[in-house]
Amino acid sequence: MSRKDTKTRQREIVEATLQLLGESGTQNLTTAGIAERVGISEAALYRHFDDKFDIIGSSIEFVGDKMESKLSRVPEGETGIGKLKLVFFRHLEYIEENPGNARLLFSDDIHFDDEELRKLLKKVVERRRDFIKEIVVEGQEAGEISAGIDAEGISLMLIGLIQANVLLWSLSGRSYSLKDQSRSLWQAFAESITR
Repeated sequence: MSRKDTKTRQREIVEATLQLLGESGTQNLTTAGIAERVGISEAALYRHFDDKFDIIGSSIEFVGDKMESKLSRVPEGETGIGKLKLVFFRHLEYIEENPGNARLLFSDDIHFDDEELRKLLKKVVERRRDFIKEIVVEGQEAGEISAGIDAEGISLMLIGLIQANVLLWSLSGRSYSLKDQSRSLWQAFAESITR
């Protein structure tokens, strides 16, 4: 059996970390469990990462990049409000397909005691906020979104709606389709920024 290169093994470790977070949360995340999921020894895990916080940091960057990739594919010619709708539902779709990612991004346990993880997570959230804000400004300039509402405020409201919705979904044991249950929420949000 041939040995995998470092990039491939690191990606496997990050994906295993996200799977475990989705299954059992942050409290039960251990390097031993991650190594077992990947099918390597715990010692081998440390050839690729310094410690659990290093793995979590790489996982945050991975999630940020994946989310950015999914959200940035907005068709040309779409209206500002249409782009916001795509971003809203793509966020929810991505989280529903990858529940460990939401636990990673929304958990105090992950970043509370670590300044570097806090900085990484802040960067991911700020990139999402700025991306959404650009769409809002574009919609305001086109007259589709109310110019009387702060563009950054709208972007933060949208992120907050997503987080609150994901929290309720998670607390329900993920017992329903996040995307399907969010249609009326989207409608109320869209009406509030287009009046």
